[in-house]
Parts: sequence; structure tokens; C-alpha cells
Amino acid sequence: MDRLNRRRVLQASLAAGGLLAAPARAQPKPEKLVYIGENQGGWKRVLMEEVAPAFERETGIRVEFTMLPVDAWRARLKAELGAGSSGIDIAQWSVGMAGWMAPHLVDHEEVVAKIAQRDPAFAWDDFLAGSKRAATYDGKLIGIPYRVTTGILHYQKALLAQAGFAHAPATFAEFERAALAVNTPPDRYAVGIMGKQGSGTYTSLASWLYSAGGRLVDFKTGEVFINEPKAVEALQFYADLVVKHKVTPPEVTTWEYDEIIAGGQRDRYVMTQTFAPYGTLINDPANSRTAGRWAWDTVPGHTAKEQSRTWIDGHFMAVPRYARNADWSIEFIRMACSRQWQLRSMERGNAPPRGTVLRDTDMVAKLGWPPVAAAAIETGFPTPAHPAWDTLEVALRSGVSETLLGQKTAKQALDAVAADWQRGLRRAGIRRG
Repeated sequence: MDRLNRRRVLQASLAAGGLLAAPARAQPKPEKLVYIGENQGGWKRVLMEEVAPAFERETGIRVEFTMLPVDAWRARLKAELGAGSSGIDIAQWSVGMAGWMAPHLVDHEEVVAKIAQRDPAFAWDDFLAGSKRAATYDGKLIGIPYRVTTGILHYQKALLAQAGFAHAPATFAEFERAALAVNTPPDRYAVGIMGKQGSGTYTSLASWLYSAGGRLVDFKTGEVFINEPKAVEALQFYADLVVKHKVTPPEVTTWEYDEIIAGGQRDRYVMTQTFAPYGTLINDPANSRTAGRWAWDTVPGHTAKEQSRTWIDGHFMAVPRYARNADWSIEFIRMACSRQWQLRSMERGNAPPRGTVLRDTDMVAKLGWPPVAAAAIETGFPTPAHPAWDTLEVALRSGVSETLLGQKTAKQALDAVAADWQRGLRRAGIRRG
């Protein structure tokens, strides 16, 4: 309600000669806009190969993309924005960067209001609630969602049916029973996971954690919840799939992003909880021997399906406070995030944040997973965005890895993680005492 009232005030300022009084294209036309982003994955192809040329044809303004590896991308944004540089017109960021990006970005409620003035059909209400939560930091909208990823359950429907399961597992207990029933080593195992100690660790655990009612940390108070009983139960269940039940391929402790896709394509597993858009690649007839076999559902809840919760991450477009061409930056963002171009981007690998795009009849028929992703995004939890999370996540990776390798119980591992987090939060000035 506060946000709605705020938007009304912003729109009312038009008549009073306020912020939005200037038309969207009031600024002088620059020769180019500078876009700084990250180069991993092919989901940006439509943005670079189709939207940018269309924007140039319409406006005469070229978009210069500088797409960098993750570390270089973050370093470039930190350096230039930290110095107040006006050399970036559009900054692409992901959820985990929001904490340190927020001070350098304009209030995007104002951006939304400007876009609505220019294009009432933009339909901000079409963007899923979870995508807006992920684009918000400390109560401030700091970007417009372009790609929103989430974790869902991918499964080979016929194999579950042959084992007596008419639908996807709805609870942890059903998942365990199904896994034991469909596990046929050494050729095919029941479950694929990203078990490598790395950046995929959090997303592989998070759905189990949140569906069990587990929590991470309160960055305002410094309270640590990662070793509470619900979190411990979630990690132990997850680790037991590997250590106790042995329903995962033995090589999963080396698996991350590429490997979870390849494992599905090579029929190494029957079920996995992983990135929703990976369903397109795992089910791709040109590259997968399991093409046509896959179905999708939201992740299992702990003891009831209604408890199903997952993680949300993604990429957002934002206008820096120091940008000289803000009006034109907003115009490019308006075009790139429009329903027309979001629908097109989905055909080429993007995971759009718009409900009507994810539920589009043709896309559902072609890809299968999009409406499941839409449902998951609505109730999911964004990746922590506080600047201290990067440090905390490293300790979590270690604890999860020790449990998957059978070196520690979940309780032992998470007690150690909690102690490490408490020290880290004190060093960051967050935890008192």
C-alpha cells in the first residue's frame, strides 16, 4: 500500500512540474549508451543481437556492451560506481550485488513511473512479485528485472510412473521413497545434485532448507539461524541422499552448472532440483538422449506440498545515479523488458520475470517448465543481498561439502558454520557481543 501511494504521488508530480514532468526523451541524444554486464551464458543473445539493433534503428543511438567474467564485471562496477563515474549508462547486476550497488543506483520506483508515462502498456503489474522482491534492497527498488532464475524439480515422468509414482514427489518422505525406487546404478541413479564445493552449493541446498522452514541469518540484528533444528534436518536429508542412500552418481561432488545439465542429457539421473531454465537444455532434442522425457513441478515441501519454497536469483537492469543519459537508459530498459522482447528472449534461453510470458500458451507447449517457474518465483526467497553474504557463503560451502563427503554430520557442520558466521558478522560490525 505504501508503494502504491508513493507511485501515485510520483505520478501526481507531473502536473506540478516535478520529477516526471520532463518527457522520456528530453535529454540530448547521445551517440551511444554504455552497458556493463556479465558474459556467462547465452541468455543475453536477444538483448545484444536483436534489442540493441532495434533500439538503434528507432533512436539512432548505439548500445556499447562490455560483457565481462563475473569477477571482472563486479570489480568494474565497484571501481567506476565507487568513483562516481558517469561512464556507465546501464548497469546489469545480480541479487547478491544489491547491497553494495544500492547506494549508486537511482530509485527505480521513479523509473517505473517514467516508463508508465511513456508506455502505459509496459504493465509493471505483469512482473512477478518474487522478481520485484529480488530487485528491492532495504525497501528501495533498485532495478528492473530482466532474468529471474529459481529452483524447481525436474524429473523423468515415465520412470517415476514405472516405479509406481503417478505424480512428482510432494514431500521429503515421498522424494526419498521415489529415489530409492528408481535408483538403478551404475548406469542411472535417482538424483542429480551440484555437489562441488563452489558457487552452486547454496542453490543446491536452499530449496531443501527453505521448504523445511530453515533460515539463514538476520543481517539487522546479527542473529544466526543456520544451525537451528529445521536447517540441520534439511541438510542431513540432502546429504543422506549421497552418503547414506547412495542414490546420486558417485561423481556428483565434482558437479556444478555444466555437469548437472550434461548429467540430465546423458541419463545419469531421474530427478534433480536445479535452475528452472536448465529444463530447456536438459530436454533439448539436439543435445540430449533424454529429450521428451522430462516433466517439472515445484520442489517438495517438508511434510506437505504447501511448504514448498525455493530460492530466487537473477539479473536486473539499472540506471546509475551518475549516468549522463538517464532518460535514454530508461528508454532502452523499457524496450528490453517489454513483453514483446521478453517473449522473444525466452525463445533463446532467457528466464523472463513476466507472468504472462512464463504462462504464454506457445511457450508452455514448447518448453514445459515456465509456468512451474512462475509459481515458484511467487513464493521464493531471494538470495541474500547484504554485502557480508559473500563471506558467509564461503563458510556455508565448506560445511555443506563436509556433510556431502560424510566427514561431518549436518549438526556438526552447521554448528561450525554458525560459529564462523558469528565471527564474520562481528568483524563486519553487524553482530554485537
